Amino acid sequence: MDNIVVMTHNPKGKWGDVRPQIERDGYYKGWNKSINVDVGQTVLIYITANIGQIQYIMQVEKLKDDTIDLKLIEKLDTQQSQKLSRLYLQENGLKSGTINYILNNNKPLYEYVTSILNMKDKNMDNKNKIKNIMLYGAPGVGKTHNYKKLISQLEDGKSEQEIFKSISDNENVTNQYDESFEKVKADERIEFVTFHQSYSYEDFIEGFRPDEDTKSIIRKDGIFKTIADNARKNLEESQKDINTIKEEKTFSELFALFKDYIQEKIDEEQKFIINDTAYITNIEEDAFRYTGEKWGNTQRMKFSDIEKLNELSIIERKDIKNTVGLSGLANQHATYFSYFMQKFNEFKSTEHITIDEVQKVEQKNFYIVIDEINRGNISKIFGELITLIEENKRAIGNKNDYEVTLPYSKEKFKIPSNLFIIATMNSTDKSIATIDIALRRRFTFLKMKPNPILVQNDNARQLMKELNSYIETHLNEDFKLGHSYFMKVENEEDLEFIKDYKIKPLLEEYFYSDEKSVDDILALSKKEYIPKEENNIDEQNI
Repeated sequence: MDNIVVMTHNPKGKWGDVRPQIERDGYYKGWNKSINVDVGQTVLIYITANIGQIQYIMQVEKLKDDTIDLKLIEKLDTQQSQKLSRLYLQENGLKSGTINYILNNNKPLYEYVTSILNMKDKNMDNKNKIKNIMLYGAPGVGKTHNYKKLISQLEDGKSEQEIFKSISDNENVTNQYDESFEKVKADERIEFVTFHQSYSYEDFIEGFRPDEDTKSIIRKDGIFKTIADNARKNLEESQKDINTIKEEKTFSELFALFKDYIQEKIDEEQKFIINDTAYITNIEEDAFRYTGEKWGNTQRMKFSDIEKLNELSIIERKDIKNTVGLSGLANQHATYFSYFMQKFNEFKSTEHITIDEVQKVEQKNFYIVIDEINRGNISKIFGELITLIEENKRAIGNKNDYEVTLPYSKEKFKIPSNLFIIATMNSTDKSIATIDIALRRRFTFLKMKPNPILVQNDNARQLMKELNSYIETHLNEDFKLGHSYFMKVENEEDLEFIKDYKIKPLLEEYFYSDEKSVDDILALSKKEYIPKEENNIDEQNI
């Protein structure tokens, strides 16, 4: 964007709130020309009063003596507007008292604002809006291969139309996607789980489990909560500007030094004194353990609470008690947290940390693959999260995100927009008909069919075609044999082995009550297959 003007609108001023009209009509005529502009110039509309955000991108359509006509280009989403609020703008160069101004004249502010405006274009999440994908089909159609291919294509930035067509056509079985998939694995951005009748909410989300080290029962995160938390952390980190990243890194280094200092005191005196009645006795992975002379038990002072208080520059007890977003204990024990923050600030004043150049975090996709999803009790496993997996209820990293309170940890939990849920399901399984309706409407289903083109051996391909024709006639197409049964056949010996030990047991299950024996069905292809091209040549010679 070039030559951008920022203009203000007070929704409580004499014009009233014109935003509904702008959004309804797509333009506003007769805007007060408080700064010189040209036709075609980009105008950012900053909403004042108690809102304090840039919310619209508009363009000058017509000039008059004292007024201009503006056309709406785009209403910014909530995430962008929050990043373009008064506080962020001031931190990035907005001068006090500025009302209408040319953004280009303030280089730091220009770079910051344009980076936020471009954020949507750079966000991979906007290209692929479908987050829950079900691959289903008969045994052997390549569901496992295709979930890897699906992930690789998402990583490579393919559009939904390209990806879904490629998966549905089920043609490519080369290893051209291995590199992208292996990178996802190396980055630990994928988890794999198989559902079964005994699989539970406690396995998937969170629950209490025995701990081998402490020999006690502790709360543990399940596989889904773990990867969802990792994805959410990446999403939130990717939305932070350079100044925020630098501040957090400074805090991290100072806090690490302070923990070392506390540990030294504990080693020397068996405690680090918070105030006259409380002291820290131990440092855990994510919290300090503190107690008092007459308490008889210890409490946890979570590092995340300390980080939050530092971020908000809160020290006083009364402010800590009223701060939203802290753990319940932090609000209850505000006195001890206040004394701790005072000691931390005293320590910070004695240390000087220099932060080198920092880099923005790249937003990445995370994946959980659920095999045999229809074999588990969906309502039991997903619990209250069945609502949150919907695409339009995914967290995008702001205070308006949908969230629930988990029953065991009592933590607020969100499912981020950069987490894909990929499930596989066998269409021959009788439980497919009774799959949870709530799950059905939350997934996009991609049916995969057997593809005989992928079978290289002529006799194997002919057997596959004839058996599937019989199966479709006497059962239905969902029971057809997938091509993977036949793809490794190189000779007649291989084919006989596959027929005896792979296909025959499956047919016995399909036709266990059928008068026609499985051997008779397999005899459909006893006669050696002669390619059609050779038949044509023989007919011409005759």
